Amino acid sequence: MKRTLSDIQDYRTFVLWLDFYSQLLTDRTREVLELHYNEDMTVTEIAEHLAITRQGVHDKIRQGISQLADYEAKLGLVQRFLAQKEQIAQAMADLDEGQAEKARTTLSRLYQSLG
Repeated sequence: MKRTLSDIQDYRTFVLWLDFYSQLLTDRTREVLELHYNEDMTVTEIAEHLAITRQGVHDKIRQGISQLADYEAKLGLVQRFLAQKEQIAQAMADLDEGQAEKARTTLSRLYQSLG
């Protein structure tokens, strides 16, 4: 299956959700998601590895994705991280263009937003 740009962006966002929130998941759900997304194992391989059914793997993946989406909706840590990363990239671009004052303003706002 060919991935679209949107799918790739969604995948990258999902992997960040997993990085940020995986410790909030149950051990089994975290393990299934990490094997599937980080180790690139198929549902069948995970089922064999963990001695559970393929349906059990599918259920854990769906459950985990839903929980991670809920955590992000409530906490917004990944969204905030991506916004801060974008601000840093903009400040670096401003510096490359010789706009030090604009970069300083951007970095100052970022610093203040961190508390």
